[in-house]
Amino acid sequence: MTQNDDRDALPVNPVLSVRTEQGAEHTPAEQGDAPADFAQRPIPPMSTPSTEGLSAGEVSTMLGGDASMTEANEALGTAEGLNTITES
Repeated sequence: MTQNDDRDALPVNPVLSVRTEQGAEHTPAEQGDAPADFAQRPIPPMSTPSTEGLSAGEVSTMLGGDASMTEANEALGTAEGLNTITES
């Protein structure tokens, strides 16, 4: 404790001791059987994914839009021996 610490020390509990008995054997959880009416359940609705790509503004927002960050990442990748500059 330091001089600036005005809190009292916690008391020691003399009754505590290390466990000597073994605990119950670990039984991993397993997946149970499927519900009986699983085959008759209706399929939940799913939205159809959009086939449109991202706009340039959306891409720059996701990537930060700052060219200096891109250049810094490319420089770091090159310094680490990674080929970060690729063409698609």
